[in-house]
This record gives sequence, C-alpha cells and structure tokens, in this order.
Amino acid sequence: MRRLDLFPMFLMLALISIASYGDSDDDFDNDAEIEERMEQRSEDSEEDWEEDHYDTEDAEEEIEERLESRFEESGEIDDDLEDRLEDMFEEQEDHDDFEDDLEDDLEERMADRLEQTFPDTLDRLHQLAELDERLDDLEVLAIPEQFIELMDEASLEEALEQGADIQAVEKLNGLGQLLVIYGSDERPASAEMNHIYTLDDVAETATSALSTSEAAALMGIEQLSAEPLVIGMMDSSIQQSHECFDSTAVTEQVFYPSAAQSVYAHGTAMASVFTATCGVLLNARIYNAAVFGQTPGGLVLASAADLIRGLDWLSASEPDVINLSLSGPPNSMLEVALTLLIDRGVRVVASVGNEGPAAFPRYPAAQAGVIAVTAVDQHMKIYPRAVRGKHVQFSAPGVGIRLADEQGGFVLKAGTSVAAALASAVLASGPPLQHFKSSAIDLGLPGFDEVYGYGLLSVDKNSISITE
Repeated sequence: MRRLDLFPMFLMLALISIASYGDSDDDFDNDAEIEERMEQRSEDSEEDWEEDHYDTEDAEEEIEERLESRFEESGEIDDDLEDRLEDMFEEQEDHDDFEDDLEDDLEERMADRLEQTFPDTLDRLHQLAELDERLDDLEVLAIPEQFIELMDEASLEEALEQGADIQAVEKLNGLGQLLVIYGSDERPASAEMNHIYTLDDVAETATSALSTSEAAALMGIEQLSAEPLVIGMMDSSIQQSHECFDSTAVTEQVFYPSAAQSVYAHGTAMASVFTATCGVLLNARIYNAAVFGQTPGGLVLASAADLIRGLDWLSASEPDVINLSLSGPPNSMLEVALTLLIDRGVRVVASVGNEGPAAFPRYPAAQAGVIAVTAVDQHMKIYPRAVRGKHVQFSAPGVGIRLADEQGGFVLKAGTSVAAALASAVLASGPPLQHFKSSAIDLGLPGFDEVYGYGLLSVDKNSISITE
C-alpha cells in the first residue's frame, strides 16, 4: 500500500476507537475528556500524515529519479543492442560468404572424389546427357523422303494398284525378295524408313599389344583353325595389297552409291583377323560386301537398303558366319533380311556398339537371333565404351589388338568391332551355339549379366585360366 493513502485510514480508526470508548463508563467520565482525547488523536494523526506525506514525496522523487536512470540505462542498452545487431548482421554476411566458399570447396572436393571413386558412373551420366541431346535426331538418321520394303510379286501388284509412289524395284535372288523403294507421297503403312548406319569405329590405343593369335589364346584357341571356312563381312573396302592377305583370298563387291569414295581403314583391320598371315584362320575365304563409302561431306555411312543388298550378295556365297561391325537404329526390313539368313543356319555376329553403357541397344546386335558381342581387355575388364543390355551374349578380347593398317603397317586397335571379328572367327565353325554358352568363362556378376553376357567366349572353359 502506498504511504499517501494512510491518512483516511487513521481517521477511520479514530472514529472506531471513539465509538468503542463510548461504551465503557470506567475509562471516561465526561465529554470534555473525550474531546480532549479526540483533539490529541487528531493532532497525532495529522503529524503522522504530514510525516507520511513528506516521506511519500521523497519516495516519489526517488522513484522518478530511478525511472529516469532506468530510461537512460535503457537507451544506452538500446544503442548497445543496435550496435550488436549491426555487428551480428555484418558477421552473418561474412558467414554467408564463408558458407558459399565452403559449399564451392565441398562441391569441388566431392566432384574430385566421385571422379576417383565412381568414374564409370560419371562417364555414364555424361553419356546420358549426350544421348539425350541425340534422341531428337534419331529420325534424321535416314535418307530423307525415302522408304523401303521387302515383298513378293503379289504384294508389289497390290501396292501398284493402290497408287503407291514406287521409285525403284530390285530383285534379290539370294533372299528371294523384291526390294521396293518408295518416295514420300503414297506408300503402304508397312514401309520402313531407309535408315542410316555407321561403322563401330575402332580406336587406336597405346595399351600393351596382343597379337590376334594371343587374343585367340585367351579364348582357348592354341593354333590356327585349318578348317575351310567362308567368312562374310559387311564393312568398308579392304586394302588387299597388305601383306596380311597374301595367303587369303578376298572377294569384294561395292554397294555404296557411286558418289561416295572408297575407304579402307576399318575393313582392312577387321578382315586381317580372318587371315592366315596375320589372323587366326589358316584356310578361310573372305567375302566382303563393301557397303560403307565416304560421302562428299566426309561421312562414312551405309543405308538399310545398301545393307540388304549386301546381305543378298553374301547369301550366294553360303557363308559360315557374317561379321557385322556396324550399328544403328532398328529397321524392320533389315530384320527380315537377317532373319531369312539366320533361318538358313548362317551365324550372324554383330558388335554391340561403342556408344557407351548409357546408350540404347544398337542394331542389328539387339535383333533376336543375332549374336551380340562386347569387348574386354586382356585382364577381362569391360571396354568402357561398350553398350550394355540384355541382348549382349558373349565377351571377346577387343582392346590393344594388333591389326592391319590400310597404309601397309600395323596398329593397335580397341572396340567392340575387334571383339566381334575375333568372335566370328571362333563361331564360324564348331558345335551349336548352346555349347558356347555353356563353355563361356563367367565374368562380372555370377551367371548371365548385361555387361559380359554369358562371359568370355571360349572353345573349352577347362583349358582357360583367368588372371586378374
């Protein structure tokens, strides 16, 4: 309670006291005495009130002084708080800069770490990005405004009656079909684009060299096969003046357009695998459908129609195996032509492609019935640029292999093309395909996998010892 409120209380107490005293005859005998007592009490109360009043004023002054002091201190605190907040914001800005620098440093370190720890994963991500950019161009990989179809005489008559825009008709005696070329105006729904294909280029490599015979030894082949074999190829031209072909007969037919020029590097390297002088076959004859030529623009290409014409020509030679070191998009008409040959017992071997592990399956390797081959090095590690997938059937040596050069010398090559050629030499003869699946040396994950297929192609798994 505040001291300023005590006077009314004293007055009330006084009145109560008077009332109580009035009831006692022993204490007071007359009114004069009562009045005297009242005056005395009033004077005492007034003195007490004055003392309390002055004490209250002192207290109020003291409170005012203390409040003023508090406000002054509060103002100083506010100023100090403002200064501290400003310092904190400045420190936060410095902290943000530090965090940015730290994030940049961590990103760089993480990238370095990933490159060291997961090089294949990063390579695959880069390839995915590249592949994504190329997906929109897939339909561009065809001859503009040109479509093809394989059919018989009756189907041709029907197409003519329907007013199809037929530009050319070629009779394929070996396949027993008619190759019909349509324009872009009127054509049957079954007509297919005339897709473009490329060679699975082999890369020059500086790794330790393996001769073709040493590469064959990795698959259990200790000596050249003396069995007379017919090897079919669809490739670029072969430089037959190279010493590798001194003891091996080569028959070649050109199927690329007349405006294109001959190129020899890829075909010469692949064909040398099948020779007696430089390869693994002692008594082979090579039939090469030169479907790849260099266009005026400098590209080495072949169309699906060119490939079909080449297959028709090869069929007449009755090949034991046809090696296809090429790849491109799926084409229903090319599939028909290959199926006709496979049904006749011809083994068709194709490289899976060098577009990398993130690439879509390449054709014709991914076609049913075609034997898809990937490449490994001499330590049985997968070739980094090899395409992966469920269609991969066998692995074969394909890195650092010494092959013929178009200039007359030799060069070390790497790629799935090389592996496919070596696999073709093994698969050209021998037992059924199931035997090779059973005798393959398991690589990678146990059993069949999408990287190595059934494993390393071998003639006898018991004769091979794999060292890491």
